[in-house]
Amino acid sequence: MSMSKVKTGVFLMLLASPALQAQTPSPVQVEEGELRTCLQLEQQGLKRFNTLEQRASDLRGSERLLSERRVALQNQKAKLDAGKPDKNAVSNFNEAVNTFNLQADQLNADKAEFEKESSTYDNWVSNTLKPACNKVVNKPVNPVISYYACGFNGTQPLADVPHCKTLPKLDVLKDCIQKAGSKAKAQESCPPNY
Repeated sequence: MSMSKVKTGVFLMLLASPALQAQTPSPVQVEEGELRTCLQLEQQGLKRFNTLEQRASDLRGSERLLSERRVALQNQKAKLDAGKPDKNAVSNFNEAVNTFNLQADQLNADKAEFEKESSTYDNWVSNTLKPACNKVVNKPVNPVISYYACGFNGTQPLADVPHCKTLPKLDVLKDCIQKAGSKAKAQESCPPNY
């Protein structure tokens, strides 16, 4: 075997050696403060969204009732047109139409206000929630950091936020953190993949 083939073989073995290969830097972990800020904003966003969702449901219900009332008024008008109504029947009908118009105007005002609130919410999501949460998206999150950011250590828990609700094996993680005695020790000793 020629000396150049031996040198080439040794060189290839050195390249294949994991200790000598360039290590890719590990991605930056999410910081607790950034995650907590994102989670708090997400909780606030959920409350705002649920309020808007309830208002939308209420508005749909009002629209449905007005639609049914419109049909009833149209049927009542057809009956009045078909016969010889007395003044009292016409007066009652006109009053019902006026009431309907007031309710329709109120619904339209409520819908306009809802649209404004919905737009304000969309702007808040784009300008506040997304920028804060984009700092933590696609970064690895140590479960210990999640535990503290979610407030499971007793400081204002954010248990209704999806990230915190779905933290796996919370009891096991809590035990590990308590046994470690401190956040820093827990980050070293508690397995990152629960």
